[in-house]
Amino acid sequence: MQQQRSLEQQVARFQSWMTDQALPLWTTKGIEPNSHAAYERLTFAGEPDANVTKRVRVQARQMFSFCVAEEFGWSANNRRIVNDIWRFSRLYGKHPQHPNTYIHLLAANNEVADAKQDLYDIAFHLLAAGTRYRLYRQERDIEHAKQLLHHLDTNFAADNGGWFEGDYDAPVRRQNPHMHLFEAFMTLYEASGDGLWLAKAGQIFSLFQQVFYDHDNGVLLEFFDSQWQPTLVDGNTVIEPGHLFEWVWLLDWYSRLTGISVRHFCERLYRNGLLIGKESSTGLIYDATTPQGEIIHATKRSWPMTELIKASLVMAQWQPEIYESKAAQAIDLLFTYYIEPAASGAYVDQLDDSNAICSDVAPASTFYHLIVALAESVRYLDRSGIAA
Repeated sequence: MQQQRSLEQQVARFQSWMTDQALPLWTTKGIEPNSHAAYERLTFAGEPDANVTKRVRVQARQMFSFCVAEEFGWSANNRRIVNDIWRFSRLYGKHPQHPNTYIHLLAANNEVADAKQDLYDIAFHLLAAGTRYRLYRQERDIEHAKQLLHHLDTNFAADNGGWFEGDYDAPVRRQNPHMHLFEAFMTLYEASGDGLWLAKAGQIFSLFQQVFYDHDNGVLLEFFDSQWQPTLVDGNTVIEPGHLFEWVWLLDWYSRLTGISVRHFCERLYRNGLLIGKESSTGLIYDATTPQGEIIHATKRSWPMTELIKASLVMAQWQPEIYESKAAQAIDLLFTYYIEPAASGAYVDQLDDSNAICSDVAPASTFYHLIVALAESVRYLDRSGIAA
């Protein structure tokens, strides 16, 4: 039996793939030559899929990713690419009635396909603005973030906490956009030092404690009615195990900023994420289950594995002898099932219930998950004094 690679070996493998294969692909073939926009996705062979609609938030996610790559030295001279995507987003993605925010979808020819405003989208535009400011220190980015926040608070703030889904009738309220607002607000606080952003993050943390976290079952709830009461979808209480791991990482980040103790949340979310979400035969993570572990969707996307890596590294700060190996194993599974089967620099998005590839495109949106998982892996090794 082959001996499992150590965490530092797996992180070195991950970083080598990112620098030698993934970033060279996504900063070249992943960019439209005429508009300089980020493509929505690449094919399984790593070629542009040019005839699909573009989610404008993907432009924000790619700006974020390329900024992080430049910060870590994995890819040089990304500022031109980021500025080009930013220019494209403002030229084509700006909302016609509300110039400080964005539409949802562009057609392949860059005409408006869906002008709705969406909370999940806006979270990533805030994240991109904060990351650009952290790297390039241009005041326009922090001002843009403040304008976006003012627009959110003016138009979508709910009297009972959080924000509505957007300017459309949504069947449910979701924790997911609030989770990414949490991430964006903490990024903006770290970048600017302005307590406004930490206060906003505090509002999300309160929602987590009071609404999103199921204290009885130790899981994260996804869907709610207008009064923040948990609601069923197709007769089920839907749990996405990948989000349990993502919240472990976010809660630990918030704790480092505020000193608030979250270890009890982290330990329970991590344990239950594996208990209800892990396929026993492979270690892969199901897309959706019930709180009791009944499988709702036996498909398995790649992004929950990146969140398991990050959550394992949070747990490793308390018990490195156990959780460093779990993080290493998660990186190995990511490569075995999602990276190695794809073209160089691309990746598999989703497997079916028998772990055959069921989505043969590489969405640009997944790149965000991959680069954050690598960044957190490198940060962990740096804090631990381990060289990758």
